[in-house]
Amino acid sequence: MNMPKGPARSVISTHPVVRRLVDELGAGLAGADGAPGVITDVVIVEPGDRLDGLADALVLAVGARGDEAVALVRSAAEAGAAAVAVRGEVPTPEVRAAAVDAGITVLGVPDGLRWDTVAAEARAVLGAGGAGAADRHGDLFSLAQTVATLTRGVVSVEDSAHRVLAYSTNGGEADELRRRSILGRTCPEPYLALLREEGVYRRVRSGDEVVEVAARPELGVRRRLVAGINAGGRPLGTLWVQEGHQPLAERADEALRGAARLAASQLVDHYFQGDSSARLSSRAGLAHGLLTGRFEASALAAHLGIGPTAAASVVAVDLRTPDAGEGTGSGDVRLAEAVGIVSVHAAAYRRNALVAVACGQIYAMLPESGPAPTDAEEESLARWAADLVTALRRHTGTPVQAVVAGTAARLDDIPAVKLRGYRALGLLARNPERAVATHRTLTAALLVRDVLELLGTRTDIRHPGVAALLDHDRAQGSELARSLLRYLDGFGDVAAVAKELNVHPNTLRYRVRKAAAVTGLDLDDPEHRLAATLHLRCAAEGETAGCPGGQPWPTNAVR
Repeated sequence: MNMPKGPARSVISTHPVVRRLVDELGAGLAGADGAPGVITDVVIVEPGDRLDGLADALVLAVGARGDEAVALVRSAAEAGAAAVAVRGEVPTPEVRAAAVDAGITVLGVPDGLRWDTVAAEARAVLGAGGAGAADRHGDLFSLAQTVATLTRGVVSVEDSAHRVLAYSTNGGEADELRRRSILGRTCPEPYLALLREEGVYRRVRSGDEVVEVAARPELGVRRRLVAGINAGGRPLGTLWVQEGHQPLAERADEALRGAARLAASQLVDHYFQGDSSARLSSRAGLAHGLLTGRFEASALAAHLGIGPTAAASVVAVDLRTPDAGEGTGSGDVRLAEAVGIVSVHAAAYRRNALVAVACGQIYAMLPESGPAPTDAEEESLARWAADLVTALRRHTGTPVQAVVAGTAARLDDIPAVKLRGYRALGLLARNPERAVATHRTLTAALLVRDVLELLGTRTDIRHPGVAALLDHDRAQGSELARSLLRYLDGFGDVAAVAKELNVHPNTLRYRVRKAAAVTGLDLDDPEHRLAATLHLRCAAEGETAGCPGGQPWPTNAVR
């Protein structure tokens, strides 16, 4: 894909392949004004190779220097390549001029960086099936990026041989140790010796401990946290977060612990040459089946590592993503980012936590090791949900809400608890300032909503006096019905209700007397008050309360 020509100057590409090579591997960037819109392949060529089939490719010009590099840049552009990588962190003036003239982006690869490393990193971003271990760890890159988002640090994942498998793309804050680790794909031996001497690896291999490693300015090393990635007592690797230009987040250790638990199954695939992306997709499908009841829970329990008779708490989350002015792709990206954040938080809270998406909402299923939680444990879960919502609101920019839906006594009961969470989130949406609620605190409101929905199915059950009051308000443009409902909801507290409606107390008393006269209601009778409240609620909430047969609230009344 040829680029428009422009003045010779450095550019910053937004394509993820180019961005990663620039940020993480120290590649230089120059050439045409603009950035490759599409890169579909990575192709290695040498001087003298026949250049064809390069449409939208990133071309790695191995062994090309001087005039050969200039000729290869021009030939690659003519063959439709999107970008060319040449040796030398700063491309020569001749190469830059050729790139501008041909309308193509050029990356300068540092002399100490192996070409197979460049190819592996580029293919990892593309998700192609090329050679190199990085290709099989796109999911680990995603996890590393999520941890970087939560911790405000620079993240890397290593296997048990200290080889770097994945890392976050905020390399501008990387210290010298991280840069050398990325370039060489392994941690430098002198620093490894230091870590062994301090017992860091021994500590992280023994359990869930997150270990702090102090900064060593004389070595160009900033402060770090490290967690072991272990499975069944076997150490599989480590997860590191380096402090960047700002301090790490307050609960960075919790995020690191949760992410290490999530990474364990992916590193199992690394050791046995499996397909971690397929495993994750399968696990996500099983979690969704458990949530929605599509499969028998006892059959899924063994696959998910959960006891078939275990209880499980369910937390429902809605991002409250705005629809207006936002494309589907943007919403999907935000949801995927949120699922990653919920997964890390849930794994930190409960090792065998499961996360699934249904109806556009995110559900965390937290298997219990014992009986249903006590009230104190439910309060602890609500605090965890509040911390999760705070993190999601900060990172997604949406007014996230969550409901602790309750505990399923058996895994088979999870779909019913999920439905409770779904209904509770719908009710909570009416109070956007409230971030978290429990199903228990919403029980009364949900009961009233259920009654209103039942009323909606029996349009013949209506109080004729209240219907007459609504007709009166429509005809007169008055607010008798609304004032009466607020009076009933306010338990007859005239002063408080008048202040809420911004009217004089005598005005409210007049409206209530007038409403009683129009309807024939005896407001001293509790049954009259209850009947009036239900009918007025059904009218006020309309379709949202499931009362399609109810008369809609007068549109000319001030709400």
